[in-house]
Amino acid sequence: MSFCEALISKERNQCLPKEADWFGTLIGEWDIVWIEYHNEREIKHQKGEWIFSRVLNGFGIQDLFIVPSREERIRLNQPNAEYGTTIRMYNPSTGNWEIYYTCLGEYCRLTAIKQENEIILTEKTEQKMKWIFSEITENSFHWRNIMQSEKGEWILCCDCHAIRRSNIYCK
Repeated sequence: MSFCEALISKERNQCLPKEADWFGTLIGEWDIVWIEYHNEREIKHQKGEWIFSRVLNGFGIQDLFIVPSREERIRLNQPNAEYGTTIRMYNPSTGNWEIYYTCLGEYCRLTAIKQENEIILTEKTEQKMKWIFSEITENSFHWRNIMQSEKGEWILCCDCHAIRRSNIYCK
């Protein structure tokens, strides 16, 4: 069996409760607009793509986060581009998701909880960073990254609006 066949799963594992499958709606390919807030004067917009797939015998969900998109990279070479991945595994003992994100030179461990209609991922070490999925529909979602300042205020760092391209995640 090839690596891809062993990694990618076509369906949720039955041991993962349907009501805990918070990220299942995101399976597929998404076009995104990434907005990064450096300071009050500099705001950076980029087109990107976000691809989600079930993995590890249907117990996990992995994504590829690509900003700028592969198409934009051909047109505009950007050395600070982001090409990262996140692996999410459901933890049946806590009812939450354990998450690991990495891209070139960075990594982050998070845990996810569901509050009303939002999925909130909190960085585990200092708990001063959150990634929030909200306004999730079949064909769109909103994602944002907030960080806690030294004064304890939550500041918006990045904003992402996603539109579904496809329900297919592997061809």
